[in-house]
Amino acid sequence: MLPRKAPSPRRALPVLCLGAALALAVAGCGAGGPPMVPVEGLVTVGGKPLASGTGTVIFHPDAARGNASKEEPRGALDAEGRYRLRTGARDGASPGWYRVAVTAAKQLDPNNPYFTDWLIPQRYIDPKTSNLSVQVVEAPGPDDYDLKLDPK
Repeated sequence: MLPRKAPSPRRALPVLCLGAALALAVAGCGAGGPPMVPVEGLVTVGGKPLASGTGTVIFHPDAARGNASKEEPRGALDAEGRYRLRTGARDGASPGWYRVAVTAAKQLDPNNPYFTDWLIPQRYIDPKTSNLSVQVVEAPGPDDYDLKLDPK
């Protein structure tokens, strides 16, 4: 029987790198970040659903109330004014307090995305001026994530 030669470091390096990358990928798949809570609700303006189908609800973590998350969960408004949040590629939002912004506009010129007709008062597009805040909890009430906008 002939003695086996040890693989050269140059040939072993790609195998080691592939093994390390695979180990990191498997380790990262299980954790996936903080726990997520499903968040969905209805946006109304003056008591009527915001039936735009072109808007977005964005939850901005409220650091002043202890939410140090760097993620901004968001969800598109459907034709009935309903939204469902996602954080990156995951459904839901992590528990905590959020300041909320809502955008909803009709695009007037298909060649110019900045030429729009706002369907809500513009103060709602900035979480600092919207006066909307929500606490995401594990066991919310049935309407806890509904957003009621004033038409003026």
